Amino acid sequence: MTLPYLIVGSTLFILFIILLHHLLGQSRLNRMPDREAALARFREMQPDMPATGAALSRDGLSALIDLGMADRFGLLLSMGHHATARVVGAGNLVGWTMRDGVLTLSLADFTAPSFRLAFADAAEAAHWRMRLEALRHK
Repeated sequence: MTLPYLIVGSTLFILFIILLHHLLGQSRLNRMPDREAALARFREMQPDMPATGAALSRDGLSALIDLGMADRFGLLLSMGHHATARVVGAGNLVGWTMRDGVLTLSLADFTAPSFRLAFADAAEAAHWRMRLEALRHK
């Protein structure tokens, strides 16, 4: 008879932790309002990398970061309340496609094998298409 009580009690405790996490604001999506916020966040996470520009997604949850290098760029991803920043080079990039201003990157990383970014600006999409084409041929 104790096993059913253990299962119910464990389930209720897990639900309590999830609810507490949500009420404390830890499940909130942390959007970046503009390019400067994306650059500041990337510089905070990657202080040794020279972030010079950012292309923010339409939803403000991700950004491509220009590092001023032809063979590498930065990637910033919001993950709930937190974010992750990484540097992507020709060795990390398996492939990419761009359709209707939406870029899909395939990475050689099992923790984040693919990434999508919907550009807010057509000029930025064209700029990154040229950069990725150049990177593909390296």
